[in-house]
Amino acid sequence: MPHLGIAATKTLPDSVVFHETTIQETPYMTREFEVDGPGILKVFTLAGDVEVEETPNTHKVRIELYVDRGYAFWSNTKNLDNYRITMLKRGNEIVASVEQKSKETGFFSDQMKFSFKVFVPQAMSTQLKSSGGDIHINGLRGDQLAKTSGGNIEVRNAVGKIAAYTSGGNIGIRTSEGTIYGQTEGGNINIAESGGEIRLRSNGGNVRAEQISGSMLARVEGGNIKASFIEVSQGISLETTAGDIFLDIPRDGGYDIAVRASKINFPALPGFTGTQRSNMVEGTSNNGGSTINLVTEYGTVTLETGIY
Repeated sequence: MPHLGIAATKTLPDSVVFHETTIQETPYMTREFEVDGPGILKVFTLAGDVEVEETPNTHKVRIELYVDRGYAFWSNTKNLDNYRITMLKRGNEIVASVEQKSKETGFFSDQMKFSFKVFVPQAMSTQLKSSGGDIHINGLRGDQLAKTSGGNIEVRNAVGKIAAYTSGGNIGIRTSEGTIYGQTEGGNINIAESGGEIRLRSNGGNVRAEQISGSMLARVEGGNIKASFIEVSQGISLETTAGDIFLDIPRDGGYDIAVRASKINFPALPGFTGTQRSNMVEGTSNNGGSTINLVTEYGTVTLETGIY
C-alpha cells in the first residue's frame, strides 16, 4: 500500500522578546510517526545538536525540536520566518530538517540554534548532519551515518555499519560492533569495548582504542596511536608521521609482523623468527597469522602482549 507524506510546519505568534538569551527547555515542536519494520531517519540542522536514542518495544518515532534563539532582541516572527522546518514521513523514511530560506548578514545573523532529540525503535538506520553541533547515537541497529562540520560525535551500543565524520571535533565510540569508520580533521578519536572491522583517521589528533576485538586500520598525521586488543582477526595497521605508537595484542596469537620506527620496544614473542633491529622488525610469531603493521617516521613503537 502506498504511503502518503505527512508534513508539519509551525509559525510563532508576532511578539517581542526582551530576554538576553532564550534557551528553550521544552520542545518548540514535537511530532510522532509510526514505522512498520526497520526504518531510516534523516536529520539535518544548521547549528544545533542531534541526539538519537533507542526506545525499547515501540514502532513509533518521536521527534522533538528545541530552539535556542541566542541574543534574540527582535520579534519571534522575524526570527523564525527565515527558517524552513520540516518533519515528514515517506513510507518507513522519517525526515526532520531545519533550513535557512535566505542568508542573513549582520551582527545577529547565525545566532539561532535548532537541536533535535529523536526517540526511535532499535532497528533504525540514520543519516544525521549538523553544520556545527554535536551528534549522539545510542542503542541502534542498522547503518548509521553522522556528519558535523565542527562538533563532536558520540556513538554507543550500536550494531551495524557506523560512519562518523567531523571537520574539527572529536569522535567517541563505545560498546559498538560492525563495520566502523571514523574520520576527523583536527580532533581525537576514542573507541572502546568495540569490535569488527575498524578504520580510523585523524589529520591533527590522537587515536586511542581499548579492549578491541577484530581488525583495525588507523592513520594520523602527527599524533599518537594507542591500541589494545582482546582478539585480533585479519590484522592491525597503525601509521603516524611523527607520533608514537603503542599496541597491546594477545600473547598466544600468531602474527606476521612488520615494524618501522625511529625506536622500537619489542617484547620476547613466543616462537618469533625474523629480523630485529633498533628501527625495523620483520618476522612471524607462533607460525604467523594476523598481519601487524606499525609505522612511524619519527616516533617510537612499543609492542606489548597480554595486558588484557
